[in-house]
Order: sequence, then C-alpha cells, then structure tokens
Amino acid sequence: MAVVEAPAPPPRPLSLGGARVLVWGLGRHGGGLAAARLCRHLGAERVDILDAADPATLPDAARAAAEGFAVQRGDASHPLFAAADCIVPSPAIPPRAWPSTHPPRLSAEALAFALHRGRRLAITGTKGKSTTAMLCGHLLGWRVAGNSWQPLAAAVLEDPERDLVCELSSFQLWYLREQPPRLDLAVLTLLGVDHLDWHPDCAHYHACKLALLGWAERCVVADSVRAQLPPRLPLLPLLPEPRAEELPLLGAHNRANAALALTAAVALGVSEAAARQRLASVRPLPHRLQCVWQQGRWRFIDDSIATTPAATLAALAALEGPLAVILGGSDKGADFRELAAALQQRGARAVLIGTSVPRLRAAGIAGPQAASMEEAVRLALQLLPEGGSVLLSPACASLDWFQDYAERGARFAQAAQRLCQAPLSAGDAPAAPRAE
Repeated sequence: MAVVEAPAPPPRPLSLGGARVLVWGLGRHGGGLAAARLCRHLGAERVDILDAADPATLPDAARAAAEGFAVQRGDASHPLFAAADCIVPSPAIPPRAWPSTHPPRLSAEALAFALHRGRRLAITGTKGKSTTAMLCGHLLGWRVAGNSWQPLAAAVLEDPERDLVCELSSFQLWYLREQPPRLDLAVLTLLGVDHLDWHPDCAHYHACKLALLGWAERCVVADSVRAQLPPRLPLLPLLPEPRAEELPLLGAHNRANAALALTAAVALGVSEAAARQRLASVRPLPHRLQCVWQQGRWRFIDDSIATTPAATLAALAALEGPLAVILGGSDKGADFRELAAALQQRGARAVLIGTSVPRLRAAGIAGPQAASMEEAVRLALQLLPEGGSVLLSPACASLDWFQDYAERGARFAQAAQRLCQAPLSAGDAPAAPRAE
C-alpha cells in the first residue's frame, strides 16, 4: 500500500530574497514563464531559464527575454545548474533526469501555495480530474488553475486572496512532496495506471497521487478507489449521482465526476439544491467527449484527452449506436488487451494511427492504418456506411505526430469539416454539413 503522508502544517511566508534561481524548463504552455515571474515577485535577485529545446522554437522565449529573463539551451550539465541557489523545475522533468547532487529544488506549485491566502481545493486522479475540476469551479464559483488550466503560479500572482480549485498531476505531486501544502479539501477521482514513461513503476505513480489525501483536512474519493486507501483518512460520504438528464455531459463516468464535485461543493458551503441546479448549465470541456461536427446521420466526437486505455473504455461506454474509433499515438507503456476485448464486445470498428500501432495490433486490435488524421477520419467514415459516431479517443499520448492532445483534437475537427464539405465518394458522409 502506498504511504499517505500526514497533513502539512500551514504555509509560512516564503522569500527568495537575494537568491539566484534557475527555472528548469520553459515549456510551451506558460508554466515556465509564470514560475520565473513568481520567483522574481518573491525577491529572487536573478532568474535564469534553461530548456532542452532551442529557444527560437519556444513561444514564450521572446516574451521572457523582453522581461529580463535569460533563456538558454541546455540540461543539468549546464553551468547555470550548478551556479544556482535553487532550481524550480518543470513538472515534465522526470526523477531520473536529476543528477545525484544538485542545488535545493522548489516546485512552482509549492511557491504558489506559499503565497496563496485563499481557500483551496485540490484534485487529482488518473481519469476525470480536469472535468471534475471544471465542475467544482462551476458549482463553487471559484477559479480553476493548475495542470491543464492556467498555471497555478500565474493564478496566484494575479490574486493571492482568491479561492482556488487546483488540478494537480502526478508529476506536480511528486515535486510537491518536498514542500507539501495545506489543503481545505482533496478530491481523488480514479486510480489506474498511467505515465509509466515518467514514473519508474505503478507503485510510484500511485504513491504520488495518494500523497494528496494526506495534506487535506477532508477528502472526497470515488467509491471505486476507497478499497485501495489506508485507514483513518477523513473521507466524506458521497452524495448521489445526478441523473443523465440532469447533466449535459456524456457518460456514466461524468455522472460519477459530478457526484464528487457535488460532495466537494456542499462540504465547502454550497447548498445541495443550489449545486444540483447549477449542474444544468455546465458544458463539456474541449477535447473531452465533445461533439465537434454533425453531418446528417454522422457525428464526430473529439475525446483527444483520452491518453489511456481506461479513458477510452469510458468513452466507449458513453456512446450508443454504430461506432468507429480512431486509436493510437505515442506509447506510455499501457496494456491494451482490455480495450481490445471491449471494442469487440461493443462492436466498434477501429482505425489505427501513430507509433503505437504495432502494440495495438499485438493486443488484438484490428483495423486499417492511417498515415494522417484526415486519412483516419476518411477511413472511419467508410466503416460507417449507414451513419453513427466517429470517435477520436486514442488511448495513447499525442507526441509522435502532434504538439499535444489539443492540437490532435483540433486536427480531427478540421478533417471532419473538410471531408464533409468536399465532394466525397459513395459510402462517405453526405453533403450540406451542419455545425453543432
């Protein structure tokens, strides 16, 4: 059983006064620049940024340089690394990348929590954390930050007093364990297998997730997870799930996410009646079982966020009728055998893409292979001559063909629209498209 640590003490004021700080990893989504700004705000004398990529290829590099941050290319062997008083790493940097001796490290999330003075609800899980975070923010009226949202450092810098819903990945939690925050409430959605390309094994991944529960005054966890938890955690009883007609999100898994969010919102002061009423106005997040195009009897569902077999299994269960699924991408060490059985039982047809195709086939998943997203959508349409759903739910990461899952989903939507608007061969979707 993974160890869950004792609740952390209240945060103390943190100063980097006079320190020379190295932000390791600028990244492409604002996290590195937000970390540098936060370090400067906390009094660092100098903040340098180091990234393995050529700065000319990084969207934030020019902005960082204009703000006075030196951006250089390199890894832990760079002289900046040894010269720094402390390192603030990107969560994408795995434990194996650290040298055996290094300056003290501080995560950007730990720095943000030390500055933050509002209430905080933190959410993690193998599947459903982004949707549950969205639901919690919607029900509570709180800002949502972290992981797939605005960087936590940026949100706290803008308003240190504001209450926050914080989505935290296993990577962020691994770094936070050295300076664990105090949390008003923690939510754990599901505990499966993921990111074995980053974590050394599944036990390490689970330990990072479960550590969150030890930092909170109260915890909300899915029923399916409770048997995996150690005793004596302050667990709240779950409120009943909303009915399908009460929640404008597809799938039983989203009704389970909504039950977690309802329980959390009520625990933090919202009446149950008001919380349930607010559920009716939620909308799906981009790339999460989102209908991006509809054409006659065909609809196109973007679930590009599904980077694990478990996520794709939930998508299969959420949709009815004839189904063609686009599967594949870069491999994270997942086991696809259960997914192969579920596809066969569901009667779903598969189109395969990306570098993981050999492993998908080895698991028993058959189907034509496409060399591009547009070809994948075209082949999927040919597998549904009478109509149905074309689902992008890859069960794999996106980094072989795309910058991230969002680009993959956007390319899927663009391909669907182009194919439906162009003259197509017999058996493909008809003309006169209609956006939804």
